[in-house]
Amino acid sequence: MHSCFRRITGQLAGWIFIASPVATFAAQEPIIVTATRVARTADETLSSVTVITRKEIERSQAGSLGELLQGITGVNVVNQGGNGKLTSLYLRGTNPGHVSVLVDGIRMGSVTSGTVAWEFLPLEQVERIEVVRGPNSALYGSEAIGGVIQIFTRRGDGPVRWGVSAGGGRYDTLDAGADISGSTGNGWFSARIAHKQTDGFDARQPTVEFGSPVDDPDRDGYDNTSASLRLGHRFADGSEIEFHGLHAAGNTEYDTTAPSANEDDFVQQALGVTLTTMPAENWDLTLSAGRSLDERDSFRSGAPGSEFTFDTERLTLSLQNDFTLAGEDVMSAGIDYHDDRVDSTTVYNETSRATTAGFIQYQGEIANHSLLARIRRLHDEQFGNRNTGNLAWGYPVGATMRVTASYGTAYKAPTFNDLYFPDFMGFPTSNPNLRPETSESLEVGLEGRAGRLDWDVRAYRTDIEDLIVFDLATFLPGNISDAVINGLELALSGVLLDWDTSATATYLDTEDDATGNDLPRRARRSLRIDLDRTFGKAGLGATFIAQSSRYDDAGNTIRVGGFGKLDVRGSYELGQGLTLEGRVDNLLDKNYRTVDTYNTPGRSLFLTVRYAAGG
Repeated sequence: MHSCFRRITGQLAGWIFIASPVATFAAQEPIIVTATRVARTADETLSSVTVITRKEIERSQAGSLGELLQGITGVNVVNQGGNGKLTSLYLRGTNPGHVSVLVDGIRMGSVTSGTVAWEFLPLEQVERIEVVRGPNSALYGSEAIGGVIQIFTRRGDGPVRWGVSAGGGRYDTLDAGADISGSTGNGWFSARIAHKQTDGFDARQPTVEFGSPVDDPDRDGYDNTSASLRLGHRFADGSEIEFHGLHAAGNTEYDTTAPSANEDDFVQQALGVTLTTMPAENWDLTLSAGRSLDERDSFRSGAPGSEFTFDTERLTLSLQNDFTLAGEDVMSAGIDYHDDRVDSTTVYNETSRATTAGFIQYQGEIANHSLLARIRRLHDEQFGNRNTGNLAWGYPVGATMRVTASYGTAYKAPTFNDLYFPDFMGFPTSNPNLRPETSESLEVGLEGRAGRLDWDVRAYRTDIEDLIVFDLATFLPGNISDAVINGLELALSGVLLDWDTSATATYLDTEDDATGNDLPRRARRSLRIDLDRTFGKAGLGATFIAQSSRYDDAGNTIRVGGFGKLDVRGSYELGQGLTLEGRVDNLLDKNYRTVDTYNTPGRSLFLTVRYAAGG
């Protein structure tokens, strides 16, 4: 594996040698919050970051968060049967449970499974997404081995604006939404409601699972009704208080063996309040509190005894102090509290777990050397004390490039299912003696600008110890494996021949040290290209995604073939606030899968009409 990392860094060196940027960096770098928990420009964070704005979301016409994120730098998304079906996100080759997901700063995810229900989070309510790749437990605690993804709901600003939209397409899919937002005096507000429903298609091919046949040839539908609200006020002394909330509820159907549950009613919710103030010059203080819910009621109609409930709650409280030092240097220090709780028809041996942590971070510049250092001391009521940290460095190479390097550690606490799931028929199914998973990561990168294009090259290595997997020797989860992940990421964005262009390519090499096998459901090679252009009142765009084959199981006995998929889209301003949008997903009607036996949509046409007023 060390030779593999040398090969990847050698490829990076080759890119450094041939790169020939001819202009300075972009004048306006995007402002990032997630990378350092302080509003900084992208270049100041020293992190590998992707930002997706509301304008880009609307231009993409993506039908879900999974579709939007699929194939962007470092991200691999797999889906089990279409809209509203289990969607897993792998960030830099780590497990789905190795990414910390926030909505407006509120930690999301199921406490029992340890993953986030991406399929239920409504894209219609999203204003902005920040994807930070690399270990970030020093800022966010457990889970952030692969990185952090933060979703921001939409916030009002400026004159009052309102709008409505309605659309539909293949598989009897319907979408509708309405919104109003703006600011008045020292206050701002935003309210939105949306509904999505589809009859879907048969989620799964006939197969055999755990010795039982799965053959349920029906259409597996999905519906989701969501709402978001943000209210804020700025006081005379400059202090601000804001309430933010997101709620999504609905139903999804899937295929299983009778009489097991094949339908879920779900709720996803994030509520929070944030107070920011300045007690003294050069001292910013932020106090925030929040709660998130992941609720699921599973059942099969007409099958008594198939019902079960998994309701989980996450409570968070945070106090952060940011001190501006000489120049633009910033020192941050804070305290975080998390409390995870379970309420289920399945009687867990434990139903709550709390953690308390303190962190300190420095980011600044010394003689053109950009520096970042942070450390976190966390106390878990079950696992005791844990230390994690990050170091990062950046230095300009001439006027047009910058080289970066970073090192970080992270950890992931075992889930409630791993630790506390009750015995089944007298046999244990969980392991209370599990240790947290831990990781070390090293990254080097080079970034710059060539003409009207920004480019970025990153190579990294992540070593994960005490990986929790199902132990066939004991039929229990155990810390029986380590994993090594090597990766190379290439990204390009800007304007090429008057087309807004974004391209990213990823090479990934993952290995389970215990077996030498590839980690499952990760494509070794992936490519995504987005092209968009405006012609007067009309807009045209396309997205091409290609991924190599992958193994679907840890034993590397089931291979899922690679694929290439082309989506096209267009829009036209009809006038008087009306816009017509249309897209064709999977234009070439490719038959492909990302998970073995689970179907994906064929060629699909969708049309949407939007009306916007005010502003």
